[in-house]
Amino acid sequence: MSDIVEISVPADSGYVSTLRLTAASLAAHCELTVDEIEDLRLAVDEACALLLPHANGGPLTGRFELAIGKLLVEVAVSGAVGADLDRSGFAWAVLGALAEDVSISSQGSRLQLSLSKRRQAPRA
Repeated sequence: MSDIVEISVPADSGYVSTLRLTAASLAAHCELTVDEIEDLRLAVDEACALLLPHANGGPLTGRFELAIGKLLVEVAVSGAVGADLDRSGFAWAVLGALAEDVSISSQGSRLQLSLSKRRQAPRA
């Protein structure tokens, strides 16, 4: 399985729940555990909280790449050219604790945060 789901909502905090719910639903489809799904849902919430202050008129977009045992999430906004996210605050620390491969990229006015969540091997 290697499906991709993309969603675009207005860049407003009232629509973040749509991306959280999408992430949770798709993570279940990727066979992540209940705890991993909750971690991912919270990570998507923190990612949106970091991005929304930089939104400048465009949508908040989510791109989800599905695989068995793994979900890659990319959340992005159109923002000011050269904008960067605060990597010293609580939201960034939470992202690092809840998700893997957290990174930021920007291209022109597009600011994107990427993260992934993998199913952990069962404990022996």
